[in-house]
Amino acid sequence: MYHSHLLINVGDNPDRPDWNICRRWLRNLYRVHQRLCMAFPSSKPPQHERETAYCRPFSSSGFPALCELPVQIPDDDRPQMRAAKSGFLFRIDYPVDSIQGGRRPVIIVQSEGPEPPDWDYAFGLDKGAVDDRGRPIGNADFLLAGPPQLKEVFINLDGDSLVLNCDNRPRHNHRLRPGDLVRFRLMANPTRKTQDGSSNGKRKRVEPTLKAHADWLSRKLREAAGSPICIETFVPGWAHGWRTKYEPQPGQRMQWWSVLFEGIFRLQDPSVLKQLLECGVGSAKAFGFGLLSVAPVQR
Repeated sequence: MYHSHLLINVGDNPDRPDWNICRRWLRNLYRVHQRLCMAFPSSKPPQHERETAYCRPFSSSGFPALCELPVQIPDDDRPQMRAAKSGFLFRIDYPVDSIQGGRRPVIIVQSEGPEPPDWDYAFGLDKGAVDDRGRPIGNADFLLAGPPQLKEVFINLDGDSLVLNCDNRPRHNHRLRPGDLVRFRLMANPTRKTQDGSSNGKRKRVEPTLKAHADWLSRKLREAAGSPICIETFVPGWAHGWRTKYEPQPGQRMQWWSVLFEGIFRLQDPSVLKQLLECGVGSAKAFGFGLLSVAPVQR
């Protein structure tokens, strides 16, 4: 699988036009999901030349080249549905910037599939081009504060151990065995199904108490983690998304109950933890929830 880190440009000058645009985009998880999906084109994508033309920023000099494109895209070049193995999980983190101070938002994307995500296409970037501040250049470059960072991650079972490896480098191996202490981070959408008699019932958030959320987390990690689970960080709140009036279901507004969990658990079953790392935890995985990150506790 692949892990991508996208450093988001939230600017430092409220007078700049992209200052509010980037923040508004980041608050709308529906829009964030749309943009990230573009990095996983269909199994039969458009021709490379056509992709380049569509991604190029508009300018009067480039307009004749764009006019040469056919008005109707041939059926063979129409994007197809993404394959089942093209699914991904993501989370918006706010780590402390060690250079400038403060917190800079980073989108962490975990994706499956034989091919890495195409962030140049998703953000319309000119491959490898950066401005004098090191920011990528393209028609959606204002969303990024730096070039996308990509690494390949391997998660394998080796006997009774779970081996985590980055970029296939032996010295970057992390081996987790039953009984080991594991540090975790999870942005979750803690919900429960309502008893309405249907197999696909509506979901409601759990009771807004720490105990109810701790019980929910224990159930989700029950087979992978021993009990009790030590929760060090508990940050509840609401997350939002909305559609414009020009889209299907115009003006629809969405909201999700959001909780950031950070803490430590004692590993019980590495095979179950592997499944949770690959598939995510809880509901609303398409909108920035469910990505579980782990690391061994350093002794």
